[in-house]
Amino acid sequence: MENKVFEQLMLADGRQETLSAEQENFITTHRRIISCGNAAGRAFIDLARELQRMRDGKLYAAAGFADFGEYVEQAVGLKQRQAYNYIKVAERFTDKYLEEHAGYGVTKLALLASISETEREGVEEGMDVENATTRELEARIRELEAERDEKQAQLSLFEEEKTKAEQYAAKAQAAADKQIAAAAKERERVIKLEEEKTRLEKQVQDLKNTPPEVHEVENPETAARLKAAEQARDEAVAAYESARKQLEIASDESMMRFKVKFEDFQNILGEMFAIMTGMDREKVEKCVNALKVVLKERGL
Repeated sequence: MENKVFEQLMLADGRQETLSAEQENFITTHRRIISCGNAAGRAFIDLARELQRMRDGKLYAAAGFADFGEYVEQAVGLKQRQAYNYIKVAERFTDKYLEEHAGYGVTKLALLASISETEREGVEEGMDVENATTRELEARIRELEAERDEKQAQLSLFEEEKTKAEQYAAKAQAAADKQIAAAAKERERVIKLEEEKTRLEKQVQDLKNTPPEVHEVENPETAARLKAAEQARDEAVAAYESARKQLEIASDESMMRFKVKFEDFQNILGEMFAIMTGMDREKVEKCVNALKVVLKERGL
């Protein structure tokens, strides 16, 4: 595609009074690019930097080019992809590295720019990049990308397992907190039972100190009061015995711990049987037999 603005600028070069500042900037940068493209060694770096400058500053607009791709293909004689490869390596590598490895060529350097520095160093140690074909380098980089994806997948799996472990730990902590709260509540109950025991002991003693039972009372009102007193006494004695037994159990630390663990065991059993509801009959029997074996081994 013919670009008359570009041709006119090339013809007007040298007559600075006819050019705008943008056009002068374009011509200067363009001539540098052409000069770099015809040179070797250090020119490779300069070419990459000047192409980057032309693109980033959109200097091509001053010459009537619609975009950077149109400029490099028409005015420089580079394919757009190749020009972007130059810019890619200019953005990725230092001048020192490009000067030392200019022999790789822009295509190989662009491939190396797509991987990390550690991966690039591994590639350079493992193969002769300069003498390798582009296809061989591409194949090696694909292997590295596959290895990277595999490591990322493993890392994701690790993170998932870590999250599960943290959730399990949180649940375990919550269960421990619940048991601690239950133990505290049990201690409060023991204290109340002690107080109740003391009160009932006094009440029973008071009842024992009452006059002997009168078998025959002529006054119906007196007889009713005696019967109510006897009933209150019997109820107090029964309440006392009940409180005493509960206190004995609560005061036994091993029994209290067994009670907590037994509740946990019941919850676990419930979860296990819930899981077994989704199994076939044969698997259920195997699970039940396994439980029986465990209980039998412990003499239960």
